[in-house]
Amino acid sequence: GPGGPEARGRAAGWRWAAYGGVVAATALLHVFAVLMLAAHALTLLVSRAPRRVWWGWGSAAAGAVGAVVPLALVARRQSAQIAWIRHPTPGRLWAVVEEFAGPSALVLAVNLLLLAIAVIRPRRRTLTAVALPLICVPPVLLFALALHRPCFHERYLLFALAGIPLLAAAGADRLAEAVAGRPAEAVTGRPVETLAGRRRAVVAAAGVLAIGCAFAWQFPLHQREREPLSRQDDLAALAAAVGRLTLPGEPVLYDPPKERRIAIAYPRPLAGLRDIALATPGPASGTLYGVDVGPAELLRRLDGVRSAWLIAADEPETRGPKAPVLTGHFRLAYSLCLPGVRLERYVRAGPAH
Repeated sequence: GPGGPEARGRAAGWRWAAYGGVVAATALLHVFAVLMLAAHALTLLVSRAPRRVWWGWGSAAAGAVGAVVPLALVARRQSAQIAWIRHPTPGRLWAVVEEFAGPSALVLAVNLLLLAIAVIRPRRRTLTAVALPLICVPPVLLFALALHRPCFHERYLLFALAGIPLLAAAGADRLAEAVAGRPAEAVTGRPVETLAGRRRAVVAAAGVLAIGCAFAWQFPLHQREREPLSRQDDLAALAAAVGRLTLPGEPVLYDPPKERRIAIAYPRPLAGLRDIALATPGPASGTLYGVDVGPAELLRRLDGVRSAWLIAADEPETRGPKAPVLTGHFRLAYSLCLPGVRLERYVRAGPAH
């Protein structure tokens, strides 16, 4: 019949096919999203899913992985384009928590409290079993992979972000239930159904008020996020300064090579400058920012140069070998500090060879 085992099996098959299609489409948009399958596997494990569910999920997951493998192979050949990413530290995992559950300290604290309530006192264990692995498993797996090949970045984990609001909502629901309590007809003399309806209305109103307060609290932060001064760097201002201060043919160095992004984003002001440290351009090297020469070759190229410009990241831990080469043979004559980046002009300390 229409509701028999065969019909239910066909319906389940279509659902698993749809699941596999959604996972494949998501991973084709970003290959690291395939890590959600590991989170879903843990969900099935802690939920003690029956064998037929494992079979359906495994078939759908295998199909999704098969669809993504060609993209993964192509991406692996182009992995040099993310050579600018450094080996992660454990603090990067906490940075993911701050990025996804923040942005302010108060919002972060409230979210962590709600997450803890949802995990410790779950009202719907199925929701916790889905959301918690989604938050934890992909970041940990990507972090482990990045220890071998640096590829860890917060934006590569946006697909896992959904787990935090799900758990926060579950924690808020559990907290509201605990605060409201259960009506007792014997105490109030009113029907339980009437009091329960009023309680639900009060809880719903409190939820709407909480969401409104959270939005109002964070609205100034979102406004500041869109202002020029909130940027970690200001490439437009730097490009304008380069165009105003430099002359065609002058040598320029980017330290680290990632700072060539200014030439990619604003090529016109830097078009006449000579990238003296570049060994192989980005397209030819298969990288995003190109490959530089070593310190010895750079020193040879600087032989006879009277002055050079340095565009450097304003982060000492990311500085490469170019600044020491310059400071050993040149003196700093000009410096312009902008958010996240510096423009410096060096002139030779002694006579050029």
